[in-house]
Amino acid sequence: MNKQLLCTALAAALCAACAQQPKDRFTLSGSVEGMDGQYVYLMYGADTLSVTDSTLVEAGAFRFEGKLLAPTKAMLHPKLETQAYDPKKIYSFYIEPASMTVTLNPEDLSKSRLEGSLTQAQVDSLEVQREAILSEAKAIRDSLEAETDPVKHAELQDRLEPYNERANKLYGAFISTHPASYASADYLAFYKNTISYDEIKTLYEGLTPEVQATFAGKEVAKELETLARVQPGQPAPDFAKEDVNGKPFRLSDLRGKYVVIDFWASWCVPCRKSNPHMKEMYAKWHDKGLEYVYVADNDSNPDNWRKAIKEDGLEAFHHVLRGLKVDRSNGGYKFDHTNDISEKYAIHFLPTKYLIDREGKIVGKFESDELEAKLKEIFE
Repeated sequence: MNKQLLCTALAAALCAACAQQPKDRFTLSGSVEGMDGQYVYLMYGADTLSVTDSTLVEAGAFRFEGKLLAPTKAMLHPKLETQAYDPKKIYSFYIEPASMTVTLNPEDLSKSRLEGSLTQAQVDSLEVQREAILSEAKAIRDSLEAETDPVKHAELQDRLEPYNERANKLYGAFISTHPASYASADYLAFYKNTISYDEIKTLYEGLTPEVQATFAGKEVAKELETLARVQPGQPAPDFAKEDVNGKPFRLSDLRGKYVVIDFWASWCVPCRKSNPHMKEMYAKWHDKGLEYVYVADNDSNPDNWRKAIKEDGLEAFHHVLRGLKVDRSNGGYKFDHTNDISEKYAIHFLPTKYLIDREGKIVGKFESDELEAKLKEIFE
């Protein structure tokens, strides 16, 4: 065969391969031992896990095909019982418009392996780095898993936190260096709860428009809008609630005072541990114009809320519930944030404390010790 014919044949072969795998299609070929005759289920979608497909395992193999315009999250699992979620029965990964192969680990599906997805290869590499850091704290993690005492559990979490911080910083590095990766949007949606507004904004603005337009990217954009409204100098979002004594309460009625809004819960050990210090500061500066508003994440158990207020001697403060409604009528969980104070203030961790000035503007968000230093600067 001459060179011209050879080139023509190679070009034809390449075109045939392209035709076999259109740019908007994917194939997922799988292998697994011990599951013949069982169905496996694939869930995926551009915004949510909105597509569910299934196929039968025969001779240790199965195959999925579908349409996909961009990388997206997916879950692969056998038929699941409706009870508790078991991570060993689900493999979460990224599929993309490509020809991919997956090897399932029947003993622990979360340890399955995928080939042919660039996005998943990026994720796997990052997770190896994170696990190397977290493995240094294996003894603490094992103790944390076995500990049932709430106080000791909280102490172990404090010991684990430096390792978590180191591991989580890898997310920021990944997002910065992979602005076009669809995993970056998902990582930022998770990582945003641990970093500042400016850091979130910088990372988000560095993402490509396509990644910003994903479901996770839109969630980050929504979070940025909320955070922008609670930055120092902004008017504190007002709210009106019935207080713990059944009387109407409105935040703006405290205009002219310095106000600490403390987001807490009766079940939150660090919150309860901070209360003695909070009481000391209140006793020192209340007469000079300091007020406390405690917003409790106890909508589902208000009796425990009232009990904690009494046990911790917090009766002098203003107390309201956050206002989160949960609909469990159809066997699931549907959240109504319409009157949710925590949603207005972008609360993701308890305790979280905001300081509001006499004009009703946000001074900042502070830890207890930082708050004391700021109040001392204001009142002394």
